This record gives sequence, structure tokens and C-alpha cells, in this order.
Amino acid sequence: MAPTQLDIKIKALKRLTKEEGYYQQELKDQEAHVAKLKEDKLVDPYDLKKQEEVLDDTKRLLPTLYKKIGEFKEDLAQFLETYQGTEDIGDAESAIISAQELLASK
Repeated sequence: MAPTQLDIKIKALKRLTKEEGYYQQELKDQEAHVAKLKEDKLVDPYDLKKQEEVLDDTKRLLPTLYKKIGEFKEDLAQFLETYQGTEDIGDAESAIISAQELLASK
């Protein structure tokens, strides 16, 4: 059976919120790696610069991700307002709440 529009919207929002956790972990790991490289006097300046670029890329990605999470959350909320199906909407409501909490904490 093919997934319904509701399933697709719920899973998309959950995927984005899960990705945010991965990016936060990557950010912490990369910050620690860059700090370690800065302490090492023998490190090649080019390597340090490239690792700092990776760190900056991750930092620049996060605001876009938060915007996308907000858009998907709003899309799901609007979909629920007009939803007439028989599926349980508990997962949708919990996904919206999780996204709201995530966005409020940032």
C-alpha cells in the first residue's frame, strides 16, 4: 500500500528534525577537531584551513535547516486543519510538537 499524504508529511518532518540532531553532533565533533588541530604546532596550515571551512559549512547549513523544519511543520499543520481521513493523527501532532520545541530551543 502506498503511503498517504499524511504519512509523507509526517515522515518528512521527522526526517528533518532527526537530521538536525546529526548536524548538531557533527558541529560539536568538528569544533573539537579544529580546536585539537589549532593546539598542534606541527599541523599543516592548509589542513587547518580546510577543516575550518568544513566547520563553517556546517554552521551555515543550520539556519537553512531550521527554516525548512518550520516550513514543513506549518505545511503539516495546515494539512491537518482540512484533513478528513480516518488515519490516526497522533503521530502528526507529536511531530509538530517536537518541531516546535526544537525551533523554540534555537
